[in-house]
Amino acid sequence: MGMHGFGLTDDRLRTLYRTVPGPVAFIDESMRTPNDLGERPFYLMSGVIVDREQGSIVRDVLMDIPGSRYWHTYEAYKSPAGQRLIAEMIKYIGQAVEFNIVTVQATIDRSDRTLERARKECLTALASELTRGTGPNAVRLLVMESRNREHYPKGDAHDKDTVRALRAAGSLPREVTTHHTSSGKEPLLWTADLVSWALRRRLAVDDRAWFAPVEDVTTVLRVDGADMAVKRSNPHRRQPSPGVQPAVSHESDRSRERGPVVASRPNIHFGRTEGEYLAALRRAPAPEHGRTEREVALAVGTGDPARFVAATREYLQRPDQGSPAAEAVIAQAADHMLGADNAKKVRDALERLRASRDPEDDPTGYDGPAAPGRTRGMGR
Repeated sequence: MGMHGFGLTDDRLRTLYRTVPGPVAFIDESMRTPNDLGERPFYLMSGVIVDREQGSIVRDVLMDIPGSRYWHTYEAYKSPAGQRLIAEMIKYIGQAVEFNIVTVQATIDRSDRTLERARKECLTALASELTRGTGPNAVRLLVMESRNREHYPKGDAHDKDTVRALRAAGSLPREVTTHHTSSGKEPLLWTADLVSWALRRRLAVDDRAWFAPVEDVTTVLRVDGADMAVKRSNPHRRQPSPGVQPAVSHESDRSRERGPVVASRPNIHFGRTEGEYLAALRRAPAPEHGRTEREVALAVGTGDPARFVAATREYLQRPDQGSPAAEAVIAQAADHMLGADNAKKVRDALERLRASRDPEDDPTGYDGPAAPGRTRGMGR
C-alpha cells in the first residue's frame, strides 16, 4: 500500500511521496495544433488525483493490463490490440479514482502558434483547481509528464516558472510542489495520458466512446471557468474541493454521481471548423463568481502585466464590486506583477473603494497604473 512499489524508479519522487502529505495529482497534456486542414486548435491538460494510500494498487493494475512498464496511448491506438487495452485501462480509471480535472483552452490566439500561452493558461487553471482544497485531502504535490527536450528544451523549467509565479502572487498555496518525470519512471502518469487522449478524441472528432467511462468522474474546465450549466444545480456556487476514494479492484463496477463540466465564453481567434462538443465547450457563458480571481491568476501564470491591469480596472469599474477575496488577490498579485510605485497605486485604489461603498460615489475613478506601453514604470 502507499505510493511506493514496483514500477516506480524515480528516486526524487520517492522522497516527495514520503515528505509531501495528501493525495497526488498526475498531469499530462494533449492538443490540436493550428493546421492547414481547417480544424480549430485547442490545448488541454488533465490532472488525475490518486489517493496516496492506494497509489501502488493503481500502478500495479495499470501495468498488469498491458503487461509492460511502457505505455503511450497514441501509439497503442494504432493497432486493434492496443485499442482493446486502451478501453480496459480507461474503464479501470473510471472505477479507481473519484476525481479528474481537465482544463481546456478552446480559443487559441493567432499569435500563439506554438500554444505555449495556452499551456500556461491550462496549467494555471488546473493547478489552481487541483490545490484549492484544505486539510488532509488537499493536493499539494503535482507530478507532471516531462516535455520532449528535443522540441521543448526549456519546457519543464517554464512550467516550474509558472507555478513559482502563482505561489509568489498568492494564487497557489506556498506548500504546492511540482515534479517532472517520465511515465517510464512513474506509470501513474499513464492515467493522465489516457484521460487527456480520450478527451482529445471527444473534442477533435466528437468520438465520445473513449471518454465515456471517465466522464462521470471528470470535471472539464475551460480556463476562464465557464460552466456548462446542465451539469450543475447552481453554477455560481463553489464546488467541493477535489477528493479521493480508496482504489477499487480491476473487476469493480462502482456507480458514481455525475460531476460538473465547465467551459468558457466565446472569443473566436481561429475561425475554423469544429465538432459539436468543442463548440458547446467554447460557447458556454462564463460565470460571474470568481471571475476576477481567475483572470488575475491567468495574468500571473502567463506573465502578462497588461492583462492584470485590465482585470483590476474591470473589477474597480463594476457597479457590484465588493469582494474581499478578489481585493486580496489583486493586492498580492500587484506586488508580484508591478513595480513598487504601481503596486502602491493599485492598493490605494482598493483602499478608496473600500472606504466608499456608497452607491452615489463614482466607482469608475480608477487612478491606478495604465497598461504597459501607455505609462512608464510598469514591470516586475
